[in-house]
Amino acid sequence: MTKFFAHRRNWPADFPDVLTHSEVATRNKHPAYISAKAGDSQAALILVRDLLNDNAIELLRQIIGQRNVILAAVTAVEKTGFNAIPDAMAHTIGGKLGLPVDTGELRQTNVVAHTRATGWHRLVTPPLFGGEVEKSRDYVLIDDHVGLGGTLANMRGYIEEKGGKVVAMTTLTESRDARKIALHVETLNMLRLKHGKDLEKYWQEIFGYGLDCLTEIEAGYIARQSSFDAITRCLVEATEEASSGGLSTIAIGSINPTSV
Repeated sequence: MTKFFAHRRNWPADFPDVLTHSEVATRNKHPAYISAKAGDSQAALILVRDLLNDNAIELLRQIIGQRNVILAAVTAVEKTGFNAIPDAMAHTIGGKLGLPVDTGELRQTNVVAHTRATGWHRLVTPPLFGGEVEKSRDYVLIDDHVGLGGTLANMRGYIEEKGGKVVAMTTLTESRDARKIALHVETLNMLRLKHGKDLEKYWQEIFGYGLDCLTEIEAGYIARQSSFDAITRCLVEATEEASSGGLSTIAIGSINPTSV
């Protein structure tokens, strides 16, 4: 079997928090949300128009400064259909800040079914990306929600491997504290102290990147487990469940891609 890995990079100490615009409860109650998540572009524009936060947009303007950036939305197919929210966000923010939007060159290439999924499911079904990247260009990544942060981390890794640079991220909503996406040194040290070299070696072999490339939420999620064996057991179980549903998964000891 041919191994595939998500692209990841470690985090610079000054990487900014994800800029978020609304609360999950507010989004869920909005009458346009379900249709927007399922691909209705008009519903997505209505949702975004109502929930984008002017303060977050101003903070994004300040982070960008004089950089020549391009806005890149996560283009993904959910179980319910194409998620139209990130694209609507990109075009609306682009209009407000006078910034260009990636025209779909960058895209997610697999189906991962992360909405309301467990953390283990998210880890073993990493979003993969493809498409052209403008070398030496700065990017702002846009998604509808940040949970564990793996989608944004993988997209950032892909762009930077191809010669671009990600300078900021923004999402409509977040899970608790997920905006703090960049891994803290203290959290990494705690993870290594608790689970040792076995986890470091295992993670590099199975996922193709080191623990220092995890997001803050991912690292904390893993560190809460009682032992290295408990971590591997949870990953095996999540892999088996996701694979039985026809999803591309990272398997223990090998990588087992599924065509999507």
